Amino acid sequence: MRRFSPSILCLAAAAMVMAGCTSTTPGQASTSTGSQSSAATGNGAPKVTNPKNLKAIADPCQLLTPQQLQEIGASESRPGKSPWGEESCTWRNDNLNLAIAPDTTQNQGLSILYANKKSDSEETTVNGHPSLRYNKEGRSCALGVGVSDTQTFSISMTVLRDVKPEYKDRCAFAEKVAGMVLSNLPPAS
Repeated sequence: MRRFSPSILCLAAAAMVMAGCTSTTPGQASTSTGSQSSAATGNGAPKVTNPKNLKAIADPCQLLTPQQLQEIGASESRPGKSPWGEESCTWRNDNLNLAIAPDTTQNQGLSILYANKKSDSEETTVNGHPSLRYNKEGRSCALGVGVSDTQTFSISMTVLRDVKPEYKDRCAFAEKVAGMVLSNLPPAS
């Protein structure tokens, strides 16, 4: 029997949600409008007011710089594929499993996540970009980030050992990583 790491399972769950499947994770939703525009795209997803170009970095393993990877404690990158056929990347070590899956091909932005938003989902913003926390279970958290109205990326993370104080709040840590990714992306032209 083949065993899958928690980050692969989290990425698969995130990918299924982004591809239009549903999750039945219980939880309690909360809302944060932050600096999001009140205008919405499909399924009630907030519009992205400061779009960036996710396609500018073709290799998802390059979405984080070596310095950023060292700061967050991620290592050993492994390229992969998302269910929608786009390249993804996973970093694994004894402390942390982190996966990033860009979506620049489905052209639906956060509306895919909003169509399947469950009670455990929580709206938030990362560096002014609308985001949605979901699949918050135990040592894991997933986060979808609107890069533009048509481009998103998801972060799935599982903390295996709390070797850094910031690992204790998995979703806040996922948002920190998302902010790093956003800082590496150029503005949309």
